[in-house]
Amino acid sequence: MSALELLNKLPVAINPQATAGVNRTIQFNISQPAYVSIHDGACDVTQGTADAADLSLAMSDDDLVSLLTGKLDGMAAMMTGRLKLKGDMGLATQLGRYFDAGKLQ
Repeated sequence: MSALELLNKLPVAINPQATAGVNRTIQFNISQPAYVSIHDGACDVTQGTADAADLSLAMSDDDLVSLLTGKLDGMAAMMTGRLKLKGDMGLATQLGRYFDAGKLQ
């Protein structure tokens, strides 16, 4: 599964309880850039670059797939330079709660 295909599955993997009242935009800078707009328990995925993202993640497609499916630890990826973050670091720490990795298999 490609990174973009996996991102397109995020709307079915969102945790509505964890994202209730959350309104954030996350930019994924991968081979085909895309962004996720989380809005009060739901989300949309759009190809391209967001006008204003709260958080931007830059990494390889393979690493993004591993991260979102729970096979790669985000902190380890960041410490080894495989993941570069820009923006709201608090939001980055919440991503594991916002999406159910089991629904992305």
